Amino acid sequence: MKQQPPGELTPEELLARERERYRERTPNSAAMADDLREVVPAGVCSTFRAYDPHPVHAERAEGASLYDVDGNEYLDFALNNGTQLVGHAHPDLSDAAIDQIGDGTLYTRPSGLIEYAAQPLIDRWEAIERVRFTNSGTEAVMHATRLARAYTGREKLIRMEGAYHGAHDPALVSKMPPVEQAGPAADPNPVKESQGIPEAVPEDVLLAQYNDADSVEALLREHGSDVAAILVEPACLNLGLVEPEDNFLVRLRELADEYNVVLIFDEVKTGVKLAPGGGAEYYGVQPDLVALAKAIGGGYPVGAFGGREDIMELIAADLQKGVATGAAHYGTYNGNPLALRAVGVTLREVLDDDAYAHVEALNERLAEGYREVAADAGLDAQVKTAGSQGMVHFTDEPIRTFRDWEHVDETLHEAYWVGMVNEGVFPHPHDASQQWTLSVQHDEGDVDAHVEAFAELADDLAAAQE
Repeated sequence: MKQQPPGELTPEELLARERERYRERTPNSAAMADDLREVVPAGVCSTFRAYDPHPVHAERAEGASLYDVDGNEYLDFALNNGTQLVGHAHPDLSDAAIDQIGDGTLYTRPSGLIEYAAQPLIDRWEAIERVRFTNSGTEAVMHATRLARAYTGREKLIRMEGAYHGAHDPALVSKMPPVEQAGPAADPNPVKESQGIPEAVPEDVLLAQYNDADSVEALLREHGSDVAAILVEPACLNLGLVEPEDNFLVRLRELADEYNVVLIFDEVKTGVKLAPGGGAEYYGVQPDLVALAKAIGGGYPVGAFGGREDIMELIAADLQKGVATGAAHYGTYNGNPLALRAVGVTLREVLDDDAYAHVEALNERLAEGYREVAADAGLDAQVKTAGSQGMVHFTDEPIRTFRDWEHVDETLHEAYWVGMVNEGVFPHPHDASQQWTLSVQHDEGDVDAHVEAFAELADDLAAAQE
């Protein structure tokens, strides 16, 4: 229910009010959070999932909804960090998984399921001629970067400041660092996010700015003979939704060719969600290697990396014993039959042309609803969409790169997020750096309910906006 009158709110006051409503709605989640902290640190299995005052604790999920342990139903546009473009418990996937469980969930021997899952990826990505499967996006990016180093014989990696590429050591350098520690945009300081990262790791991470090809070119001019790869998300999805501008990706392709470095697209979040062939298809630029995970498996744990045959075949060279002759790729659960079955069903049976038309139309409907509500309330808002993805930031300044993040009032955004949850909608994964996902199981009624929930909060957000 809309809070009347809005009055003169500060973002902090609005957040405090919404958190109190949240506590009243979720006492069982609060109790479970206390219990879980006794057995796992912070009560969660990924630190990103912990937030104040406590996370919503799930009971079950189905279709476009998630149900918590307090009996609340939420329309879910977070979809497990955007993993489930197919929605929750899609019947085709559930039936296939049950069938596969009867045939076994783990083979450490090849089977026909490898081709069943691999061929759709090869068909969708022009850049993918060979592919290998992993268990997560972190693994996919980690192996792709190792492969690039093996191929070039070089060690340094150019990546974008503020981008997220998983939880391995190099990826935790300057992932949304505090600006006061980051130094000048033209020459960023590498900032370690975690204790336990060796001091030597940042030395091989060269930081450029997304949407600034000149910053990449400057690093290549200075370090080109030592650079193995340029690693980039086609659209930066660690800043909500920031798309490439001024032929940024085209220029990266040109620079990679000029300096003979490997161009890696991290499509863990963009893959199959912007288009059938991910960001590479959506923006019309093909990399040398692609890292994938999340939506390719419809909610089952899987990752993949693939690319040019001459690069990928370095993995096969490692079959020789003794001196390393290629790039290592091992893992007992790699390409397990349950995950492969999920990939094959997702890409062959669920995510067809009609599915993409459906989610794109819903996404535009949602974005237009946000724009209309924000305009009516006098709320400054930047609303962006691409494929099934979208995001709102409450600012009059567009976000193009990490250094624009200072325009985002994270306290106000947190008040919006908690308020939307109180209205029965997960608008996107927790945190202003994330984005919403429209699934094949959402419908127009779900989108309209999302917009109505936003309308309940918009006047108060506008009153609190500085």
